Amino acid sequence: MPGLPILHRDLLAALDEIESLLAQPELDQLRLSRVRLYISRVNGERRNTVDALCLARERQAGGVIAQQFAALRQSNIDTSIEYTMHVGAWGLREIAEDWPAYCRASTALVRSLRQQIAIEQALLCMTPEGADPLALSDPRGYMGRQLPNQDIGAPHGHPPRPHLR
Repeated sequence: MPGLPILHRDLLAALDEIESLLAQPELDQLRLSRVRLYISRVNGERRNTVDALCLARERQAGGVIAQQFAALRQSNIDTSIEYTMHVGAWGLREIAEDWPAYCRASTALVRSLRQQIAIEQALLCMTPEGADPLALSDPRGYMGRQLPNQDIGAPHGHPPRPHLR
């Protein structure tokens, strides 16, 4: 199983790819299907990895810090439910029938996934030994600084994944 930073990188690249598809005036059904399948696979791996890491850190930590990891685990579950509901509501037939509405719904979901990833990166990937994870829990980043790959409405510098095309 790849590490969480690799899963984040791959998922962010796939989200970049889907955002480029959402910017198109018409549906590219084959490409969209491939990207959605890839996102589903990587997002599932990310979700399981985050859950395992949070459980382990909850056991190691105590008090408020353990509660922070429990909250991250719950946030991960909430994001998973949001993702599952979106995929269930938007099959290929529904997408083809109302491409603009799908684009709006997917843009909101992508934003939510990016926010979740930014929080995970802050709490699980970039926490040096002895750092206070509570100080990093703000999705705007540590002390208000921009986190890498945080959704700011611009491309995030990830190269397109060739196997998603």
